[in-house]
Amino acid sequence: MARYQPPIQSGAGQAFDAIILMALVFLALWIPVTFLHAGAEKGDWLPGVVTTETATDGTTVVSNDKGLIKRTAPDGTITYENLTWEALDQNPVMQGQWAKLGIDLETAANSITLRYDYSFNWLGVLGTLVAVAAYFGFLITQSDKEFRQVIAEKFGERR
Repeated sequence: MARYQPPIQSGAGQAFDAIILMALVFLALWIPVTFLHAGAEKGDWLPGVVTTETATDGTTVVSNDKGLIKRTAPDGTITYENLTWEALDQNPVMQGQWAKLGIDLETAANSITLRYDYSFNWLGVLGTLVAVAAYFGFLITQSDKEFRQVIAEKFGERR
């Protein structure tokens, strides 16, 4: 009985396959980041009891029970009133860490008061599960076809 010899792919064909796969991986990583679908959305946050209002000029005003007020103008400019480390719930150790990073109070406030919103979307989870199931269904179907072809080449057709 003859030993099975798989079909041989040329070097150009292998290079083409590798380039296509690299391009697909790049696009799979680049598209979500470019079109802002990667990661969670950030939203305003202040420690303590918070109230949010929108002024007549379109400015968003977020304030807490410690007297800290954060104003975000329509053009994205952020200003603070009564800004202290204590109003941001930062203890002396945390303040020291910000200082080691070379970050001042206002820059730290921009990072502290803009938190990720990790809302959960069941429709997105279902869509992902359907896509993964469809991929594995395709993978199993194709693998079965190729396996049957290899067996047919090696042992002949079923009788």
